[in-house]
Amino acid sequence: MGEKFTVSVRELMTYVYRTGNIDNRFRSSTSLTEGTMIHQEVQNEYKESDEKEVYLEYSFTREGMIIHLQGRSDGILSTEEGPVIDEIKSTSMEIDELTEETHPVYWAQAKGYAFMYAIQSDLEEVKVQLTYVQKQTKEKKRYTKTYTLVDLEIFMDGVIKEYVSYARILLHIREQKNQSIPDLEFPFFQYRKGQKKLAGSVYRTIQEKRDLFAQAPTGIGKTISTLFPAIKTIALGETERIFYLTAKTITRTTAEEALMKLEENGLILRSVTLTAKDKICFQEDTICQPDYCEYADGYYDRINGAIIDILMNETQLTRPVIEEYARKHKVCPFEYSLDLTDVVDIIIGDYNYIFDPRVSLKRLLPENKKKTALLIDESHNLVERAREMFSASICANDFQKASEEIGDEDEKLNQTAHAVYLDLLKIKEDNYEQEFTIDEVPGELEENLERFINRGERYLKGENEEERSEKLLDLYFAAQNFLKIHQLVDDHYRLITSKDNGDLTLRLYCLDPSKVLSDTTKAFRSSIFFSATLSPFGYYMDMLGGKKEDYVLQLPSPYNTSQIDLMISPLSTRYRSREHTADRLAELLYDQVVNYPGNHLFFFPSYQYMDLVFRRFQKYENVDTVAQEQGMDEDRREDFLNQFVCGGQLAGFAVLGGVFSEGVDLRGDRLNGVAVIGIGLAPRSFEKELIKEYFTKNGKNGYDYAYVYPGMNKVLQAGGRLIRSEEDRGAIQLIDDRFLSSKYKRLFPEDWGNYRIIK
Repeated sequence: MGEKFTVSVRELMTYVYRTGNIDNRFRSSTSLTEGTMIHQEVQNEYKESDEKEVYLEYSFTREGMIIHLQGRSDGILSTEEGPVIDEIKSTSMEIDELTEETHPVYWAQAKGYAFMYAIQSDLEEVKVQLTYVQKQTKEKKRYTKTYTLVDLEIFMDGVIKEYVSYARILLHIREQKNQSIPDLEFPFFQYRKGQKKLAGSVYRTIQEKRDLFAQAPTGIGKTISTLFPAIKTIALGETERIFYLTAKTITRTTAEEALMKLEENGLILRSVTLTAKDKICFQEDTICQPDYCEYADGYYDRINGAIIDILMNETQLTRPVIEEYARKHKVCPFEYSLDLTDVVDIIIGDYNYIFDPRVSLKRLLPENKKKTALLIDESHNLVERAREMFSASICANDFQKASEEIGDEDEKLNQTAHAVYLDLLKIKEDNYEQEFTIDEVPGELEENLERFINRGERYLKGENEEERSEKLLDLYFAAQNFLKIHQLVDDHYRLITSKDNGDLTLRLYCLDPSKVLSDTTKAFRSSIFFSATLSPFGYYMDMLGGKKEDYVLQLPSPYNTSQIDLMISPLSTRYRSREHTADRLAELLYDQVVNYPGNHLFFFPSYQYMDLVFRRFQKYENVDTVAQEQGMDEDRREDFLNQFVCGGQLAGFAVLGGVFSEGVDLRGDRLNGVAVIGIGLAPRSFEKELIKEYFTKNGKNGYDYAYVYPGMNKVLQAGGRLIRSEEDRGAIQLIDDRFLSSKYKRLFPEDWGNYRIIK
């Protein structure tokens, strides 16, 4: 008996039969959920004697290996002429555009199921039916063919022959991984304090198919302490894939470095880092069309060779590696990285690839999720990110402008856009407030949005597609997303209407993302939420969808409290006091620089406040200064951080909660002091007040949930920039009289327990 390699019908046929171009001219996207619903609608029409979701399998022995083919047929229909294999496909194409030969890969999948069913049922011939469903109109079109068992055997023999060399490569890299993991040891001489406990907790959690919330202080080595045990669980045979999810590019780099360290220690597996399309695209404009981009033209003719090449020669498929091989094989680097997620062991990327309903990976099938573990780094960030992902808005004036732009070119689309505009204006007729909530989306508005989307699809797929307005395209997707999020709206949401200069915006605002996050993560084997600042635990477990049976781990700091000189300066930083206290604040910051020679980072609650104090600070001529600018790109951010050199005397001014207040690692003498100005409270807003009201009604401290906890998290993250290793020492100055109140002191980490007050 040879080595066994299991492949699904979909994976097999997609590999062998994909050809042609990437052509992202306008296509409406059908999510996995929508596709499943369409399948179920067709299956609900089946007769009682028909079967649905029929599991089929068959094993081929080729070249000393066993290829085990498996899959679920959408339907086995019982007819007078005999059984019919039904393959259901949703499509955004117009029904009359489809022909019998439009999708060879779909016929190939159907024939794969037909072959297995014919063998299993001892049939000499079998009928195959391809059922297309237009996703908007629900109109159906069916094609039927009859195949003899001999025909199917010849077909499958050719497919397996085409696939076997690729299967051997996948088997080879799987063997490399499986042989290297059991003997893999922790890549450092010894564990830091608390590190072994974190690693053990992660291993146990994934092994038991549970979730973990872990607060692990800065410098403990969270990345290696979660990746190492997660990789070890692969040896158990139940975990096949790991997602390492982050909010920032710099933490993705840390994950890559941890994998490199494990590789130096003997690990052999494949990982891919996902980079946003607009960042990794080789072209000036991200236009995925074969007549514009040579990397889209013929992509599917070359992608199999590109995948084999990179898998045979590389282990860490980072952005530079992907770009190198993408140029070599002339394939789109973004689509290339997505295709690689099907065959690698670890995927490093942004939260949105799992959580955002607009861009999450649709290729992640339910059976794959059950064997996938999620490592969610800096998960305190996921609260606000989830609110954004699960919210949506539309503006009245956008539809009015679209109506004017379309004009006589498409009268029906013009009318539907104008109808949406009028529906939105009606909402504000009886309300004179600037912002207010409504109980539900008016039925006529929902209907007109659906009409706009349906008519917009036809218009955007028209003959002069390249001339279509980008604004209209954006509006189409905004309307589509609005209706998609509307399906999630429940008691966790508020419908906010706001008026501004005659325009009206209707927003579906997610106050509490816990339910949608919980619904997302429960499909996976295990989720590990970890951060240096995941306290108070009750708040973060509430917001991230935690359950009573989840594990909770809170580790003490591995560092000595003597490494930090914590000072509290009770100076008012309230908005009304800022002008009066700016000179004293600048003096406090200058005294810190003088008393603790070296580099310092000062964090302010806003750019305006930062600029005010920055001007006052510059009168101290013997100190170099640098200030964060709004909208800095990655190169300018890197330039900012590169100025913090060992032995320097630099005062850096930055914004609390911005790109430099977390995820930044300035070790040793690159950073000697931090000051945090203010308690991090967000300004009062209509949305924040709604959050406060919602949680108060649900028995929580609404003010703390809306303002205090998110604000204090920013403070803790900024303070955490200072001590990054056992050797680091320095000063942290908290400037605000409210830091001395019990509400804030009880949120201090243990190593902030000893502080002195600066008068």
